[in-house]
Amino acid sequence: MARRKRREGHPLHKVLGVGALFSTAYGNVGSSIYYALGVVAAAALGLTPLVFVITGCLFIATAWSYSEATAAMPEAGGSSSFTRRAFNEFASFGIGWAQMLTYTATIAISALFVPQYLSVFWPVLRDPPYSVIGGVVTIVVLVVLNVIGIKEAASLNVVLALLDLGTQVLIMVIALVLLLEPQTLLSHIHWGVAPTWSQFLYGLALGTVAYTGIETISNMAEEARSPGRDVPRSINFVIVAVMVVYIGMPLAALSSMRVDYNLLPVDPATGMTLPLEVVPGKPEGTYVLKSDPSQVVYVPVQSAPGGRMVIKPAKPTGAVTTVDGRRVTKLYGTQLGSNYVADPVLGMVRFLPDSVAWLKWVLAPWVGVLAATILFIGTNAGIIGVSRLAFSLGQHRQLPRMLGRVHPTRLTPYAAIVLFGVIAVILILPGEIPLLADLYAFGSMISFTAAHVSVIVLRRKEPDLERPFRAPLNVRLGGTTLPLTAVFGAMGTIAVWGVIVAYKPWSGFIGLAWVGVGLVAYVIFRKAQGYSLTATVRTPTLPSSLQEDVVYDQLLVPLRDTQVSDEMMVLACQLATERGSSIDTLYVIEVPLNLPLDARLPEENRRAEEVLERAARAADEFKVKVTPHVVTARSAGRAIVEEAIARRSEVIVLGSQGKRRVANRVFGSTIDYVLSNLPCEAIINVIPRAGAVDAVKARARARIMMTAAVPTEPRPAPGDHAAPGGPAAPGGRAAPAGPAASGGEKPADSVRRRVEALPFGRRFASWQPRRGVGDEEEGEGPGSGVCGPSEGGHDPAR
Repeated sequence: MARRKRREGHPLHKVLGVGALFSTAYGNVGSSIYYALGVVAAAALGLTPLVFVITGCLFIATAWSYSEATAAMPEAGGSSSFTRRAFNEFASFGIGWAQMLTYTATIAISALFVPQYLSVFWPVLRDPPYSVIGGVVTIVVLVVLNVIGIKEAASLNVVLALLDLGTQVLIMVIALVLLLEPQTLLSHIHWGVAPTWSQFLYGLALGTVAYTGIETISNMAEEARSPGRDVPRSINFVIVAVMVVYIGMPLAALSSMRVDYNLLPVDPATGMTLPLEVVPGKPEGTYVLKSDPSQVVYVPVQSAPGGRMVIKPAKPTGAVTTVDGRRVTKLYGTQLGSNYVADPVLGMVRFLPDSVAWLKWVLAPWVGVLAATILFIGTNAGIIGVSRLAFSLGQHRQLPRMLGRVHPTRLTPYAAIVLFGVIAVILILPGEIPLLADLYAFGSMISFTAAHVSVIVLRRKEPDLERPFRAPLNVRLGGTTLPLTAVFGAMGTIAVWGVIVAYKPWSGFIGLAWVGVGLVAYVIFRKAQGYSLTATVRTPTLPSSLQEDVVYDQLLVPLRDTQVSDEMMVLACQLATERGSSIDTLYVIEVPLNLPLDARLPEENRRAEEVLERAARAADEFKVKVTPHVVTARSAGRAIVEEAIARRSEVIVLGSQGKRRVANRVFGSTIDYVLSNLPCEAIINVIPRAGAVDAVKARARARIMMTAAVPTEPRPAPGDHAAPGGPAAPGGRAAPAGPAASGGEKPADSVRRRVEALPFGRRFASWQPRRGVGDEEEGEGPGSGVCGPSEGGHDPAR
């Protein structure tokens, strides 16, 4: 049977279980550690593990809010859908537009880190502009693949997620067993200095970036077999896996790349540290002072004119003292957040002890390939997410239909994919990792806050809503319950959002401008369309039967030496071209009963070769794979059915020249037999028999002529004398009958006009009936090809 495939943007089959949901969500959340670890360590230094614990608690509260809302309302859109239910359409769009920023930042930051991990093979990819070029190429490739409809396999996601989790746990365990020294980790924490309080708060804001991606499960809820059961279970599994990895990885990373300081001179004029020149050190990717190679550099470095590398000037965070007549300060850092900020997990591998050198040799390329692959899939998930969200907003008339427009042949939302792909490329061009992380956190915290608040409001607004899962730690307040986890989560996420806006004004300005422009555009669009700003307007949903594309992978086309057969071959090639299908052509030689079945019929065999060769040439023009078959049989219908079973055909393409119905036969013995014993689907194209159209048209013309010939005699006016031919004309002469008497159209023109005015008239006037070469008008004449004497002019292969 033909496959039924859901179109892009329409509800999908409910086929995903707990395993698929878990692997997809962990693939998105777990991929964040590959860039979030270094970014957070650059700000939080020795308090990085504490940052991940605090933000992990916030993540748990957020995950439970998403579990409750998604299980109760399993539809794509995430927090945008929750807000629509809890508040109104205006609030829903604001949250959805912030999600757009999150997805776009996900695309940009994930793509930028792909070349960083591939630098294990090509070191030049670690440095700009090559790292930026690699990120842009990643986005462009994925945009093209998504537009033409290439989709990732669910089974591949499961395998990669498990490999990712296993590799992270392996690296974490080895580093903790061989390098963990709790006392050393505690000694590197200098409260208020390394990090400063502002650095610690900013580190908390960035720490939330590591836990983003939980909305993936919400967007896939429509595809879950049992959302009320599977979504909460998969989210709980993600919570356990993420917390284990995200607490263990920072401990292991700081055990291998400890926090320390460099004593740097301070410029009295600017109050900033001086840019001391550095040179490469060991292991690969690290630096030492050029003036003193024994001094390892822990703070960030940057390029300088002349191809030199220098320590990046920074504002002192501790006391400035005078040593040997120079003003100096201790500037703390870690190579995890400086040299390896772009590939922190790869840095952990390179800093494993020499006692496991063989393992470093194996793990370095493995981590490079796996991390690049996971980030590549994370980039693709962002593109898919933004296209689905754009389609959802378009369905609710929150965005112009153009953004939800589906490609006519690829059936993908190409407009949204291309637009947000271009925006992601613009964001990636500066190559600023902190800026991308800030925008990521900005949009995510708005979405998370909306999810928490929606859960709280819906508890009061719809207390009877079926909730297969409820967030724990509830207190009764009035006539309803209040989820404390949602309250704590909302307070935490809005505080993190405030930190981003306060500490990173440029990032906050871009985020606020994004939201502001979106809201203004929303108001203009809704007003122009005559829609309310707050009322929900949804596109009517098509029945499920109209949301599926019928896909035929294997077509069977019975042929004979007629024009009808040629047209059916062209039709089959057109169907096959759309989906890259294959065609089996079949020529049946019907052997009369007075001859043995293996009798030699050279003339029929020659004709079969000619027909099949002609069909093959037609298939070549369409670039379709075709396999010819010749069969001898007593009955063409039985042979077609048996070949369809043997070839595992999904559809039989049949054609017939129209004929008069005889007894119970509708098309003829061949097609009637095939229809009565169909092993698969069939497409039948019936062409009117030659002369049928002309006969119907002639009968209609005759009826109208009879009507036109009956004169209508108006009552004569007083004083006029009627003549037998018609009413009297002035002067006593008889006027001629019919419209021509008054200067109107001729009777023939009137008949033609009235024929064309009939429901079928204009069609008959412009349609020339087709007639197959060699076909008889009726079904009683001699046959040829597969037909044999019994079939007459009817095309027996149809």
